[in-house]
Amino acid sequence: MLRATNLTKQYPVRGGDGVVQALAGVSLELAEGETLGIVGESGSGKSTLAKLLVRLEDPTSGTVELDGVDLTTLRGGALREQRRRIQMLFQDPYSSLNPRQRIGAILGEVLAVHRLAGDARGRQRRVGELLDLVGLDPRLTQRYPHELSGGQRQRVGIARALAVEPKVLLLDEPVSALDVSVRAEIMNLLDDLRRDLRLAYVFISHDVSMVRHISDRVAVMYLGRIVEQGDWKSVLDDSAHPYTVALGAAVPVPDPSLAEPIQATVVGEVPDPANPPSGCPFHPRCPLAEDVCLSTDPKLLPLRPNHNVACHVAIRAAVPAA
Repeated sequence: MLRATNLTKQYPVRGGDGVVQALAGVSLELAEGETLGIVGESGSGKSTLAKLLVRLEDPTSGTVELDGVDLTTLRGGALREQRRRIQMLFQDPYSSLNPRQRIGAILGEVLAVHRLAGDARGRQRRVGELLDLVGLDPRLTQRYPHELSGGQRQRVGIARALAVEPKVLLLDEPVSALDVSVRAEIMNLLDDLRRDLRLAYVFISHDVSMVRHISDRVAVMYLGRIVEQGDWKSVLDDSAHPYTVALGAAVPVPDPSLAEPIQATVVGEVPDPANPPSGCPFHPRCPLAEDVCLSTDPKLLPLRPNHNVACHVAIRAAVPAA
């Protein structure tokens, strides 16, 4: 359904020469009804990837195809028509809603722009249906965003995305700005909507536990690259890349005494994308780095069925000795 091929995004350095490489040759696929989790630290390129997938920004190179149509070549009405099929839910539910508009007007505007639901009365009826779909009282149409809780605002954001009847939702940290008490409610709502409406999700988060909860497959990003990708259980329970291992080890457990020993630790911060390290981008922080890691950037290669990794050490360890 959705396919990105060799996506690269570079930004010019302000007041100087050179570029910041936000994405470096990212490729991925999303099937109908599937959830692909994208996980990584801040600065890994997750949000940039999301913006390119929905054409909020243009890639420096590479393609994004939706059912075989290359979105990067579209303009005007043709792009607007395809955007109906792929929508984005943002992290902050307050800043993504117009504070001067009532909830009914926010949702009705989307329907009017895309010429959906007929006349004003039809749009009003459809707004009520959308609010009911996301678990909100239709009488909230007369409220302003500041009169709603964070969880309610995010439900409005979901309703707005669903108004154009998309097939794919890009969810960029959809619960990270919410109180812990309502995160599970929103996650369960997203699960229900995916099942009932046969939606496909790209779920972006820094939280491994959230990605584990909702994903069918997982891609781990580091410094603009996918370093591990595959079925969620294989990637998260049998991680091969030291970075993925460290992300998993950082997830809190209810009883620390029962936790397995940490196999790898990560020190320091994500390198400056304007001045990336040579070789493997993770080698300055990697406890397993070898000489080859300092000079050669590893390719994303098959480790086992439905599991790829970009790590010299992991690939060599998986190859039987002659």
